Amino acid sequence: MYLPEYRSKWDKALKSYKLLESIDQDTGLYHSVTHSYGMGLISSRDFVDLLHVKPYPGDVLTTNSVSVEYSGCPPTPSCVRGYNNPCGYVCSPLPENPEHSKLVVFIQPELGGMLPCSVVESALPTTLVNLITDTRAGLKALKDPN
Repeated sequence: MYLPEYRSKWDKALKSYKLLESIDQDTGLYHSVTHSYGMGLISSRDFVDLLHVKPYPGDVLTTNSVSVEYSGCPPTPSCVRGYNNPCGYVCSPLPENPEHSKLVVFIQPELGGMLPCSVVESALPTTLVNLITDTRAGLKALKDPN
């Protein structure tokens, strides 16, 4: 099972990340909370996602998720509830250089709240670069924990 305590170590965008309910060995309901930004001008967002992690032969790993309504984790006033449309990651080794991987990310978040489009559009590139950098560091630490 995908360990939430591991993602909390490498994903710097998250304030918290926890398993709400395990469905099976590879699938669970997770609650994630992002940090606020701009000295509190942009509120924390929280998401409740159904996540399925699937390894494939050849060291290929996929994650597939979508936000869901979950009575065990209702919205709170301290966060704006966001929604992730179907999304996922595919991580696979590069055939020409197995020490490196290709990461393909499909994300479709709806951040909720009253954020001007210009704020979202200006923050998105940095957020995506940080996601890739954090993912790289997390995978490297997983592969070589020393």
